[in-house]
Amino acid sequence: MSGHYFKYKAITLTSEGELDKRSVSQVVEPIAESYLYLPTREKLNDPNEGIFQNQIQAGITAFLQGLVSIGERTELTKTLYDLARQISQSTDNSGVFSLSRNVTDELMWAHYAASHCGIAIEYNLVQLTRFCSKQHLHCFGVDYVDEPPSLDIQHLQGNAEKAVRAMLGHKSPRWCYEEEFRVLLENIHGPIPHDYRAVRSITFGLKVPEEVRKQIYEETKHKVPKYYEIIKIPETYLLERRLIEALSGKNPTGEKAEVEWAEHFTALNENEKKHMVEIAQREIENDPHFVELMLAEKSTTSPSKAVLQYEAKHHLGLDPWSKYTKHYYDL
Repeated sequence: MSGHYFKYKAITLTSEGELDKRSVSQVVEPIAESYLYLPTREKLNDPNEGIFQNQIQAGITAFLQGLVSIGERTELTKTLYDLARQISQSTDNSGVFSLSRNVTDELMWAHYAASHCGIAIEYNLVQLTRFCSKQHLHCFGVDYVDEPPSLDIQHLQGNAEKAVRAMLGHKSPRWCYEEEFRVLLENIHGPIPHDYRAVRSITFGLKVPEEVRKQIYEETKHKVPKYYEIIKIPETYLLERRLIEALSGKNPTGEKAEVEWAEHFTALNENEKKHMVEIAQREIENDPHFVELMLAEKSTTSPSKAVLQYEAKHHLGLDPWSKYTKHYYDL
């Protein structure tokens, strides 16, 4: 789960040529405030999201025919239909954050960035999903197929994740130009904090006015290290992006933390400890979310590694599952 992906966003302007309220709240604010918003499937633009060929009913019927006891059949019928209902509810309640692998596709700029009056936000996937619940997180590329996926009783007997991914991970081949990659949170939707450093760049479309570029830059430069612009390659239909050297954002970094390292890495020899302290100190100072070191020791499960664990913070707040950060390093 590594790599950089792009989110296309349209912007609209007031009669005075400035960003309107929607653009500020839905495009600029998530960048400046470091969060992603995951809508449910009903808010996505493909009306066929989540459809599938339903073989579940036929599978349940065939499965139950082999049962003799009425009581046993009744109990299993209830269990299987409860599982089917859970899958349906999970598909409806899961949040989907759609990204693209391509930042220079002419159709993407036309369809998702208001015919070039918009931007493409480049994300680092690991930092984007840092504070997502790993128990609920699924990241995958969309499969473009001629027929919707088929779900049968085996999906009920397996796990809901496979069924939800099947239902929300397939689209018609007509959508293949999107080169879509999805971040899905099972049964969770809405705003989710991400690492301050997740946004790696902003690319401006051809029709974004210079004053609007400056406005977006001023609002986001504390979180974005690079800015680009789309340009046309002469005498072709192709696009490319060019670095705007005059705009230089500054990524957030951590503060120099005072840690008493004598209390940590006690199981390592002197050379190993010196090496691991250097790595750990650098990690802490580079992480703007660092609060307090909890553990820095040789791993008990992987003897060739050391483990670093510390409390993290985010100005929007963190859920319990994302409050602590843990890293493993080779000795």
